[in-house]
Amino acid sequence: MVFPVAFESNDKNEPIIRFKDKSGVEHPFFVADSPLAKRLSGLTQIMHDLNHAHELMATIKNIENSEVAYSLWMSAIITYGKCFATAKGRKIKIEEDHVRQYDEEAIEFHSSILKMRNEYFAHAGVNEYEKASTIVILEPESQGKGVAGVNHFNVKHSKPSEDFCIYFCHLCKKLYDVIEGIGEGVHQKVLDEYRAKNIDELYTKIKT
Repeated sequence: MVFPVAFESNDKNEPIIRFKDKSGVEHPFFVADSPLAKRLSGLTQIMHDLNHAHELMATIKNIENSEVAYSLWMSAIITYGKCFATAKGRKIKIEEDHVRQYDEEAIEFHSSILKMRNEYFAHAGVNEYEKASTIVILEPESQGKGVAGVNHFNVKHSKPSEDFCIYFCHLCKKLYDVIEGIGEGVHQKVLDEYRAKNIDELYTKIKT
Protein backbone atom coordinates (compact mmCIF):
# COMPACT_ATOMS: atom_id res chain seq x y z
CA MET A 1 0.00 0.00 0.00
CA VAL A 2 1.28 3.46 -0.94
CA PHE A 3 0.90 6.27 1.59
CA PRO A 4 1.24 9.77 0.12
CA VAL A 5 3.23 12.10 2.34
CA ALA A 6 1.40 15.24 3.47
CA PHE A 7 3.41 18.18 4.77
CA GLU A 8 1.62 20.61 7.05
CA SER A 9 2.67 23.37 9.43
CA ASN A 10 1.84 23.94 13.09
CA ASP A 11 1.26 27.28 14.83
CA LYS A 12 5.03 27.84 14.98
CA ASN A 13 5.32 27.27 11.22
CA GLU A 14 7.22 24.03 11.86
CA PRO A 15 6.77 21.20 9.33
CA ILE A 16 4.52 18.29 10.27
CA ILE A 17 4.54 15.03 8.31
CA ARG A 18 1.36 13.00 8.03
CA PHE A 19 0.66 9.70 6.26
CA LYS A 20 -2.86 9.10 4.99
CA ASP A 21 -4.22 6.23 2.92
CA LYS A 22 -6.39 6.60 -0.17
CA SER A 23 -9.48 6.92 2.02
CA GLY A 24 -7.97 9.84 3.88
CA VAL A 25 -7.43 7.90 7.12
CA GLU A 26 -4.30 9.07 8.96
CA HIS A 27 -1.82 6.38 10.03
CA PRO A 28 0.62 6.59 12.97
CA PHE A 29 4.31 6.12 12.21
CA PHE A 30 7.83 6.07 13.65
CA VAL A 31 11.31 6.46 12.20
CA ALA A 32 12.95 3.07 11.60
CA ASP A 33 16.53 2.79 12.80
CA SER A 34 17.67 -0.72 11.89
CA PRO A 35 20.75 -1.13 9.64
CA LEU A 36 18.50 -2.25 6.79
CA ALA A 37 16.24 0.76 7.22
CA LYS A 38 19.24 3.11 7.23
CA ARG A 39 20.52 1.44 4.07
CA LEU A 40 17.16 2.05 2.41
CA SER A 41 17.25 5.70 3.48
CA GLY A 42 20.72 6.07 1.96
CA LEU A 43 19.56 4.54 -1.31
CA THR A 44 16.61 6.92 -1.53
CA GLN A 45 18.93 9.88 -0.88
CA ILE A 46 21.14 8.76 -3.76
CA MET A 47 18.10 8.45 -6.02
CA HIS A 48 17.05 11.96 -5.03
CA ASP A 49 20.53 13.32 -5.81
CA LEU A 50 20.65 11.60 -9.21
CA ASN A 51 17.25 13.03 -10.11
CA HIS A 52 18.31 16.47 -8.89
CA ALA A 53 21.55 16.37 -10.90
CA HIS A 54 19.58 15.31 -13.97
CA GLU A 55 17.11 18.19 -13.61
CA LEU A 56 19.87 20.75 -13.10
CA MET A 57 21.73 19.64 -16.23
CA ALA A 58 18.53 19.43 -18.30
CA THR A 59 17.76 23.05 -17.40
CA ILE A 60 21.07 24.44 -18.69
CA LYS A 61 20.15 24.35 -22.38
CA ASN A 62 17.45 26.97 -21.78
CA ILE A 63 19.71 29.35 -19.86
CA GLU A 64 21.36 32.25 -21.68
CA ASN A 65 23.04 33.91 -18.70
CA SER A 66 26.53 32.39 -18.53
CA GLU A 67 26.88 32.79 -14.76
CA VAL A 68 23.56 31.04 -14.10
CA ALA A 69 24.49 28.26 -16.55
CA TYR A 70 27.85 27.84 -14.81
CA SER A 71 26.16 27.61 -11.39
CA LEU A 72 23.74 24.94 -12.62
CA TRP A 73 26.59 23.00 -14.24
CA MET A 74 28.68 23.12 -11.07
CA SER A 75 25.75 22.10 -8.88
CA ALA A 76 24.87 19.17 -11.16
CA ILE A 77 28.45 17.85 -11.20
CA ILE A 78 28.93 18.20 -7.43
CA THR A 79 25.55 16.57 -6.71
CA TYR A 80 26.45 13.66 -9.00
CA GLY A 81 29.80 13.31 -7.24
CA LYS A 82 28.05 13.13 -3.84
CA CYS A 83 26.53 9.82 -4.89
CA PHE A 84 30.00 8.26 -5.17
CA ALA A 85 31.50 9.78 -2.01
CA THR A 86 31.66 8.10 1.40
CA ALA A 87 29.56 10.04 3.92
CA LYS A 88 29.12 9.56 7.66
CA GLY A 89 25.39 10.05 7.70
CA ARG A 90 24.48 8.24 4.49
CA LYS A 91 26.89 5.30 4.95
CA ILE A 92 26.25 4.13 1.41
CA LYS A 93 27.43 5.22 -2.01
CA ILE A 94 27.37 4.19 -5.65
CA GLU A 95 30.36 2.20 -6.80
CA GLU A 96 31.94 2.05 -10.24
CA ASP A 97 30.40 -1.41 -10.57
CA HIS A 98 26.95 0.21 -10.55
CA VAL A 99 27.99 2.27 -13.57
CA ARG A 100 29.29 -0.91 -15.18
CA GLN A 101 25.90 -2.58 -14.59
CA TYR A 102 24.37 0.06 -16.84
CA ASP A 103 27.09 0.13 -19.52
CA GLU A 104 30.77 -0.81 -19.51
CA GLU A 105 31.49 1.99 -21.97
CA ALA A 106 29.97 4.58 -19.60
CA ILE A 107 32.93 4.19 -17.19
CA GLU A 108 35.13 6.58 -19.18
CA PHE A 109 32.46 9.30 -19.24
CA HIS A 110 31.71 8.74 -15.54
CA SER A 111 35.41 9.09 -14.72
CA SER A 112 35.59 12.36 -16.67
CA ILE A 113 32.69 13.72 -14.58
CA LEU A 114 34.45 12.91 -11.30
CA LYS A 115 37.69 14.38 -12.65
CA MET A 116 35.81 17.56 -13.57
CA ARG A 117 34.36 17.69 -10.06
CA ASN A 118 37.72 17.17 -8.37
CA GLU A 119 39.88 19.38 -10.58
CA TYR A 120 37.52 22.13 -11.66
CA PHE A 121 34.51 22.64 -9.41
CA ALA A 122 35.45 21.29 -5.98
CA HIS A 123 39.20 21.96 -5.95
CA ALA A 124 41.60 24.36 -7.64
CA GLY A 125 43.54 21.91 -9.76
CA VAL A 126 45.17 22.16 -13.18
CA ASN A 127 42.44 21.44 -15.70
CA GLU A 128 41.27 22.05 -19.25
CA TYR A 129 38.23 24.10 -18.25
CA GLU A 130 39.82 27.27 -16.91
CA LYS A 131 43.03 29.20 -17.38
CA ALA A 132 44.47 32.27 -15.70
CA SER A 133 47.59 33.96 -17.04
CA THR A 134 49.68 36.97 -16.09
CA ILE A 135 50.89 38.93 -19.09
CA VAL A 136 54.00 41.12 -19.28
CA ILE A 137 53.44 43.81 -21.91
CA LEU A 138 56.53 45.15 -23.65
CA GLU A 139 57.14 48.42 -25.41
CA PRO A 140 57.30 48.29 -29.22
CA GLU A 141 60.95 47.95 -30.22
CA SER A 142 60.52 50.98 -32.46
CA GLN A 143 59.92 53.06 -29.32
CA GLY A 144 62.77 51.58 -27.35
CA LYS A 145 62.77 48.29 -25.50
CA GLY A 146 61.17 48.22 -22.05
CA VAL A 147 58.39 46.78 -19.90
CA ALA A 148 55.19 48.77 -20.42
CA GLY A 149 53.12 47.01 -17.80
CA VAL A 150 51.57 43.84 -16.43
CA ASN A 151 48.05 42.57 -17.04
CA HIS A 152 46.14 39.33 -16.64
CA PHE A 153 43.25 37.41 -18.13
CA ASN A 154 41.01 34.58 -16.98
CA VAL A 155 39.18 32.19 -19.27
CA LYS A 156 36.75 29.50 -18.16
CA HIS A 157 34.10 27.28 -19.68
CA SER A 158 30.76 28.56 -18.43
CA LYS A 159 28.49 26.00 -20.08
CA PRO A 160 28.87 22.33 -21.06
CA SER A 161 28.31 21.17 -24.61
CA GLU A 162 24.90 19.91 -25.69
CA ASP A 163 26.31 16.38 -26.14
CA PHE A 164 27.70 16.44 -22.60
CA CYS A 165 24.29 17.44 -21.23
CA ILE A 166 22.57 14.63 -23.12
CA TYR A 167 25.07 11.96 -22.01
CA PHE A 168 25.04 13.21 -18.42
CA CYS A 169 21.24 13.18 -18.16
CA HIS A 170 21.08 9.71 -19.70
CA LEU A 171 23.68 8.37 -17.26
CA CYS A 172 21.79 9.83 -14.27
CA LYS A 173 18.54 8.22 -15.40
CA LYS A 174 20.14 4.81 -15.95
CA LEU A 175 21.96 4.91 -12.59
CA TYR A 176 18.67 5.90 -10.95
CA ASP A 177 17.11 2.75 -12.42
CA VAL A 178 19.99 0.62 -11.10
CA ILE A 179 19.72 2.03 -7.56
CA GLU A 180 15.92 1.87 -7.63
CA GLY A 181 16.17 -1.85 -8.46
CA ILE A 182 18.47 -2.39 -5.47
CA GLY A 183 16.16 -0.30 -3.28
CA GLU A 184 13.11 -2.40 -4.13
CA GLY A 185 14.77 -5.49 -2.66
CA VAL A 186 15.88 -3.62 0.47
CA HIS A 187 12.40 -2.10 0.84
CA GLN A 188 10.86 -5.58 0.97
CA LYS A 189 13.44 -6.74 3.51
CA VAL A 190 12.68 -3.76 5.77
CA LEU A 191 8.95 -4.50 5.52
CA ASP A 192 9.52 -8.16 6.40
CA GLU A 193 11.89 -7.18 9.23
CA TYR A 194 9.39 -4.94 11.00
CA ARG A 195 6.41 -7.21 10.38
CA ALA A 196 8.35 -9.92 12.25
CA LYS A 197 8.81 -7.70 15.34
CA ASN A 198 6.52 -7.49 18.38
CA ILE A 199 3.61 -5.31 17.23
CA ASP A 200 2.95 -3.83 20.68
CA GLU A 201 6.56 -2.67 20.95
CA LEU A 202 6.29 -1.00 17.55
CA TYR A 203 3.31 1.05 18.71
CA THR A 204 5.36 2.39 21.62
CA LYS A 205 7.68 3.99 19.02
CA ILE A 206 4.95 6.10 17.40
CA LYS A 207 6.08 9.61 16.55
CA THR A 208 3.85 12.22 18.20
